[in-house]
Amino acid sequence: MNDDDIHGLSGAYAVDAVDDVERARFEAHLAGCSECRDEVASLRAAATELTSLTLTTPPASLRASILGDVSDVRPLPPLVVPDEAPSAVTSLESKRSERAQRAPLRQWLAGVAAAAVLATGGLVWHPWSSDTGTVQLTAMEQVLQAKDAQRFVQKVGDATATIVRSPSLKKAVIVTANMPNAPEGKVYELWLQQGESMIRAGLMPAGDANTVLLEGDAASASAVGITVEPASGSETPTLPPVAVISFA
Repeated sequence: MNDDDIHGLSGAYAVDAVDDVERARFEAHLAGCSECRDEVASLRAAATELTSLTLTTPPASLRASILGDVSDVRPLPPLVVPDEAPSAVTSLESKRSERAQRAPLRQWLAGVAAAAVLATGGLVWHPWSSDTGTVQLTAMEQVLQAKDAQRFVQKVGDATATIVRSPSLKKAVIVTANMPNAPEGKVYELWLQQGESMIRAGLMPAGDANTVLLEGDAASASAVGITVEPASGSETPTLPPVAVISFA
């Protein structure tokens, strides 16, 4: 998946239309991309407005018209100006102008979603609260989108482990990609290093790509450890660890 593809997932992620692998990769990217965080927040805010709509009977042709329009529109990824490009400074204003032209897409998305609900006469699941009219983020999403989010990346063989920590929330999330399966009958266990002790922080599900919210106070921890343990986990880590990702 290239950079343009990962940026292009913002719309699908905002409406929970990604699979587990895409979610893990995009959430790792989201921690370091303010443009995508803004895009997701904007799309979810637009979707929130749908909660005030009134159900009416649409014309029979509306559904086919909407589905036809959807197939012809592809969201554009955020514009990225390479650091090494010699004309980056002089072209900044033109890039901003191009980006501003994407704003109608958000309005179009909200309109299409609203019309789709009317056309089908049904209900869709959404990750926001219709009672309060405000976006409700999970604890994991709060960490990934926190203003003070810190990102720590470490290679584990051919795999990549990314820790995103929010000191203000005292929480951390681990995002893994290309992680090999634990040996049969074993599981990867996560640990927070507190001083000289390793404190249990949860088990990692099977699969090569996962996003897991760590248990415990990550603000006072100095590192995250990964070990291989029996399927039910252990009270103390088995050494040597698979990886130790330091917050230093």
